[in-house]
Amino acid sequence: MDFNSIAKYYDRLAGLVFGKSLVNAQNYFLDNITATLHVLVVGGGTGWWLKEFLRTHPTCTICYVEESAEMIRLAKQATEEDYRITFRLGTQDMIIEEDEFDAVILFCILDVFSNNQLKDVIKTIKRSLKSNALWLVTDFVETKWWHSFVLFIMYRFFRFTTGLMNQNLPDWHGALLQTHLIEVNQKLFANGFIKSAFYR
Repeated sequence: MDFNSIAKYYDRLAGLVFGKSLVNAQNYFLDNITATLHVLVVGGGTGWWLKEFLRTHPTCTICYVEESAEMIRLAKQATEEDYRITFRLGTQDMIIEEDEFDAVILFCILDVFSNNQLKDVIKTIKRSLKSNALWLVTDFVETKWWHSFVLFIMYRFFRFTTGLMNQNLPDWHGALLQTHLIEVNQKLFANGFIKSAFYR
């Protein structure tokens, strides 16, 4: 995948399609992360939410893993290269076990993987987390006919613009439960198309 070419337009495109629903979903459970935690972010994108998060969580530190160099550049710009954030260019394979994170934030990243890939991705992330770590996930769900229609268009768009190979929404919720995580709470947005949830 190569999101560099659309990085500067990504947030505006999301706003045009989903209004404030995606932003509201991603913000919804952030307050469940307490102020002193070491937080892992995978597939962080432009980091539009980081500055406000660090303002309300001044003692948090963040490891920000993102595959797009342009997305990282925008995230650094948005946060004025805040010293509390360590940026790593790459995928979840850049995570090392010794990091021992207290929480992980996954915003619209699990949907880029197939069901088979997802098992290894979650396993890789989980091995770097403490046993009682908080998982905060926002992503799409498919429960209505029009969800399938919009997902079809979205996946084809990202295949054309970024080279995204996966073209079907995986069962990311089921994959998380299979790793013995428990869903503590959840909230649906955009008429049930976007789900925000946290797990332990």
